[in-house]
Amino acid sequence: MPTTLHDVVVIGGGIVGTAILRELSQYKLDLCLVEKQPDVCEGTSKANSGIVHTGFDAPPGSIEAECLRRAQRLWPELVAALKIPFLSCGAVMVACSDEEKAIIHDVYIPNAAANGVDVRWIGKEELLERNPAVTSAAIGGLLIEGESIVDPFWATRSFAELAVLNGADVRLGNGVASIGTGSQEEGLAIVLEDGQVIRTRYAVNAAGLWSDEIGRMIGDDSFWITPRKGQFLLTEEPIAVSTIILPVPTKVTKGILLTPVVFGGFMLGPTAEDQDDKWDRSTTGEGMRQIAAGVDKLLPGVSACASIRQFAGVRAVCSAGDYVIRASTADSRVIHAAGIRSTGVSASPGIAEMVAERLEQAGLPLRRKAEARSELPELFDDEAQDAGEIVCLCRSITRGEVERVKRSSLPCSTIDGVKRRTGATLGECQGNYCIPQLLDVLGERGTASSHEPLRPLKGLRQSYFASVGKEEEERT
Repeated sequence: MPTTLHDVVVIGGGIVGTAILRELSQYKLDLCLVEKQPDVCEGTSKANSGIVHTGFDAPPGSIEAECLRRAQRLWPELVAALKIPFLSCGAVMVACSDEEKAIIHDVYIPNAAANGVDVRWIGKEELLERNPAVTSAAIGGLLIEGESIVDPFWATRSFAELAVLNGADVRLGNGVASIGTGSQEEGLAIVLEDGQVIRTRYAVNAAGLWSDEIGRMIGDDSFWITPRKGQFLLTEEPIAVSTIILPVPTKVTKGILLTPVVFGGFMLGPTAEDQDDKWDRSTTGEGMRQIAAGVDKLLPGVSACASIRQFAGVRAVCSAGDYVIRASTADSRVIHAAGIRSTGVSASPGIAEMVAERLEQAGLPLRRKAEARSELPELFDDEAQDAGEIVCLCRSITRGEVERVKRSSLPCSTIDGVKRRTGATLGECQGNYCIPQLLDVLGERGTASSHEPLRPLKGLRQSYFASVGKEEEERT
């Protein structure tokens, strides 16, 4: 049987890869996405502040600034069509000294103007009226009203689900082992870890932290990625702020932020720790102390708020100093979408649009599909299902809601997948009470989608409790 020759294979199931897949699914193309992890949104995309930046501080003329500019135009329609939780709250960069005020006036206001972003200086009185918890030592701040918050889990999942509904294939839990560059007729041969070979006319490298390693598979060493860890703290205690709170950045980091969460609560962080290990997502006492010191500088006493979770993400720092969105230097059939740093969530729709243009420039015909879907149905519709018993008390998540995500166009088979789709385990108990019930629901046979039945997760509940028991033994 002849091997299918796809038009495009996207490598990487983070928010950038899924945004690209969604964009390309609007065209008459045979598409596939491959992801090493068992679900989408398992890397940098799941551990970030969720801010949709305006690009007010992006380097003018950079690829990053252009992608952010495009994304600002695209986000409103995407939020409405894909039912993505979104909070338009604005941000304030707080100045606590004349030196910081001068940096804002001399650097950030002109930079924002160059990027076409509306900002304005506000005095101390207006700053504290908007955000009473801010330190009385503040002398004012830069108001960026266009800054927003999005749920990155929901956005990533929605991009992938719409692409699947438009005919794209998503293959999870199987990373790329090698890439062969054959003739134009044979296409690229993407060899997966289990030995499967996927042939494609073009490939998009959206592998995040591993994008440089994907490049080297075809002999392209034109850029490299350094991992930078950012630790976060999440609290659900009330804090008297109405906007994102930003410090005046340094050359290394934007500093410790306070960010509202779309479903309630606040996120504090991140740190900025360069490291060699791309897998190290550990949290440390020193990291938590850095967060406490940073947040207390602008919001005195907030570090004393009870934390319901600490976590870390690792973001890509690229040798190019900018996004790398171009054809590979080794093979023009591979388009890089690499070096996407902390603004990846914000810029993802703009990156997707630019990647589509790069593919067209490389020779891929793009013809719009008249029948392409642009909207998703509501993920949770109580009138269309039996809600059933509540399985997550903290978030009032019902059995019916978990059943629904099992039947979606991109079904999940893990606790993390349920968490990112429903919010279960994200409450105060952090899953201590609901995980057994969720395991029971996941272990039941059901229909994943119209394409493939969900395989029963045999022994999942037993293996979970076995691992918990082992951890208890090690602690004692």
